[in-house]
Amino acid sequence: MNINRYHIAAALMLAATSAAARMPEASDISVRDINVSRNGGALDLAFVIDASRMPSGINNETCITPMLVTPTDTLRMESVTLAGRNRIVQARRTGVYDNPANTYYRLGKTPEIAYAASVTWMPWMDHATLQLDMENVGCCNSVKDLGDLGLARLNMGRRTFDVDMSYITPVEERVKMRNAKGEAYIDFMVNKTNILPDYRNNPVELAKIQATIDSIKSDSDTKITTLSITGYASPEGSYSNNERLAKGRTEALADYVRNLYTFPADLMKTSWVAEDWAGLRTRVAESTIENKDAILALIDSDLAPDAKDQKIKKEFPTQYAFMLQEWYPALRHSDYEVAYEVRKYTDPAEIARVLKTNPSKLSLRELFILAETLKPDSKDYREVFDTAATLYPDSEVANLNAANCAVKAGELAQAERYLAKAGNTPQAAYARGVLAAKQGKYAEARKYFQTARAGGINIDAALRQLDTAEAPAVEFL
Repeated sequence: MNINRYHIAAALMLAATSAAARMPEASDISVRDINVSRNGGALDLAFVIDASRMPSGINNETCITPMLVTPTDTLRMESVTLAGRNRIVQARRTGVYDNPANTYYRLGKTPEIAYAASVTWMPWMDHATLQLDMENVGCCNSVKDLGDLGLARLNMGRRTFDVDMSYITPVEERVKMRNAKGEAYIDFMVNKTNILPDYRNNPVELAKIQATIDSIKSDSDTKITTLSITGYASPEGSYSNNERLAKGRTEALADYVRNLYTFPADLMKTSWVAEDWAGLRTRVAESTIENKDAILALIDSDLAPDAKDQKIKKEFPTQYAFMLQEWYPALRHSDYEVAYEVRKYTDPAEIARVLKTNPSKLSLRELFILAETLKPDSKDYREVFDTAATLYPDSEVANLNAANCAVKAGELAQAERYLAKAGNTPQAAYARGVLAAKQGKYAEARKYFQTARAGGINIDAALRQLDTAEAPAVEFL
């Protein structure tokens, strides 16, 4: 047999075998254990490439390149190449084997490849698609594209929830009534009821009452409707004498005020409390006095006032002496209240002026009128609604509107405090839903939104944003 002819035949058979070997296809490659996360200024990726089904022909070579892709941006990362023996020999010979941007693996010897990469994060990557670009590399480095394998769709942008809030327009007050209150401690001679204007601290205490009345009387926007005085005596001594003192001193103070002004006869109202046991109880309860609970029990008992006073004095003489010296003088006081009507304001410029000088004269409706002329979500806008909640702390409408401003400003703790007093209207449910969504409590937010919808609030925009906010950061394809 001719040896040369034998070698030629063998070579032809080997070439025919290589040509007949199956080439890798896209379906031969799969990926599992995908992990994508933000780490400060980097985007970290990791996954496992399963190449166990790839044909291990000695001349096969497949290059796999992970990519981040959007319609406008693409980042190609380090490649991995799965190659047969001949292709690896050639890669070594030509120097491409040592390319740091491409790592070679032997086909048939490496069924799985653990891939990891960390790239500099850029904003466009937050909504990119992670995919594999796969190519078969042939003779003379010819390339056949096997297509792209999608791995994951990213949704890693900052989660925001920004919707319009639902404000309530306050109901207009039919009559704007206000009041100014105070306490005066008028000094009287022992067991007397007549006022001595210059006695002890009386000039200061009487001036307080006059200043309160004058500030209202001199305001052209207000009209005094009632001036009430309630006098109190302290509990020591007999109840009958204390009642006489409380009544007489109250009438004396009322006469003093009448002589200062020309009020209508029916404008002033007087009343009196013979013994200020309520005031004493407050001071005892707020103190650390010895035998505090026992003294409180006596104060709360059904004993007649004189018997109550005597029993405290007898059973707790030290504490009684302290109370008599330190607390009883303050229980001899005259409470006064000036009720007055304020005219209505409709001009926003005038409302703004009153807001700076005397905000208590403004109604919730008037503050709302001013807010409507300001830029929504501005500092001035928020201050108007904060002022409304301060002036009307028990108003559900004022607290709701202030909560809406706080939510929009991102002041979530403040919003929560306002919403605690905002009632249970559909608008309040909606505001609680927005707050919950901003806090990442999406299930809770949906419940509030459904309550708001049942009350007639349009929640479509809120639900769309909620769906986006709840979307996973990585959606596997």
